[in-house]
Amino acid sequence: MLRSLPCALISLLMLVACSKTERELVLQYGTVLPTPRPVADFMLLDQNNITFTNTDLHGSWTILFSGFTYCPDICPLTLGQLHAAEQQMTVQNQHKVIFVTVDPERDNPAGLKQYLQWFQPRWIGLTGKPAELSTLLDSLGLSQVRIPSTTAGNYSIEHSTAIVLLDPQGRMAAYWKAPLDTAQLAADFSALPAPE
Repeated sequence: MLRSLPCALISLLMLVACSKTERELVLQYGTVLPTPRPVADFMLLDQNNITFTNTDLHGSWTILFSGFTYCPDICPLTLGQLHAAEQQMTVQNQHKVIFVTVDPERDNPAGLKQYLQWFQPRWIGLTGKPAELSTLLDSLGLSQVRIPSTTAGNYSIEHSTAIVLLDPQGRMAAYWKAPLDTAQLAADFSALPAPE
C-alpha cells in the first residue's frame, strides 16, 4: 500500500508519527526543553545499597532533585512540596522521584533511606563517588559548591534548587525553577503522559 502513495505524503506521515512523541509533553508551569538532553553515563548506589545506572531511568518519567540530608531548609521544604504535590495529583502517578545527594561524605545509603522515610519511602535516594555524582548532576545543569566552616565537619553546601524531569528514555526533558508552587507541580505531574 505504501508503494502507491506519493513520496511526499509518505514523508509527511513519517514526520507526523515521529514528532507525535515530541509534542506529547505539555507542561503549564515547567519549562520543556525544545529537544530532550542526553544524561551522562553514571553508576551510583540507591538507599538499599543497590547499583543504580542510566538504564534504571528508562520506562517511566523521573522527577529528580539534588540536595543533602543535613540541609537545614531548602531540601526538606522542596521534598515536602514534592510529596504534597503527589498527594494533590488528579491522576495516578506516571513518574518516580529521585533525590540525589550532593554530600556523599555524609549521605550514605542507610542515611538516605532514613531521611526519605520522613517524606515518601518509595522514593529513590542516590549516593556514590563524588566524580560519579558530578557526572550526573553536571549533565543536568545542576551545580553544587561546598562552603567550608570554622567548625570541623560542620560544612554546608550551596546547590541548585531546580527540579528536573527526565523522560521515559532517561533524557532531561524539562525543569521547574524555585520558587516552587505545590499546586502547579501537582498540575504538571498530572499532565505527564503515560510512558510508552
